[in-house]
Amino acid sequence: MTGAISRRVREREVRRQLLHNRLRKATVRLVPALLPEFLKVATASLIGLWIIAELLAHISGPRPLYTLTVLGLVYSLQVTYYRYRLSADSGYRIPKCNCAGGGNGDTETVLRSRHGAVLRIPNSVLGAALYSALFVFVYVNDRDAALLLAILAVLGSLYLSYAMVVKITSLCATCINVAALNVLILLQLVR
Repeated sequence: MTGAISRRVREREVRRQLLHNRLRKATVRLVPALLPEFLKVATASLIGLWIIAELLAHISGPRPLYTLTVLGLVYSLQVTYYRYRLSADSGYRIPKCNCAGGGNGDTETVLRSRHGAVLRIPNSVLGAALYSALFVFVYVNDRDAALLLAILAVLGSLYLSYAMVVKITSLCATCINVAALNVLILLQLVR
């Protein structure tokens, strides 16, 4: 009698382990390999950029919203320069910052991908226009227009982050920083 019970318990445990392993494998297939690294870099960017904006506001007075929009413009101009250099010199390598996990950071691949432009206009040029307009709307206190642009920026960043992690399978630290900036700008506008 105890032998039959222990056999059933073992069989049930084996079935449970098999089910657990199947579910674990299915979950691993659903989660892209770069997602944990992307989330780590994005979290660090959010925290770091928030600290920078708050420290500058505390030390010299500019509202964090101004600091964040100017940083967005600077990042956009930097990426525009990189895109120009990549188009002019196919051997050009963008300097590495090692902040995208070392081996997974491949800004060139991301910028050269078909997701790097909309209607042949580089995303960085669109970003420079967006942050310039955002700065003006914040300056003239047109909160509704600024909020609309911030929402569009976050939605665009969500799609481009998805494309970077799932479709391109390479990380661009600058792109992740821009996505973090967009989230922080939106949070500044809704509070």
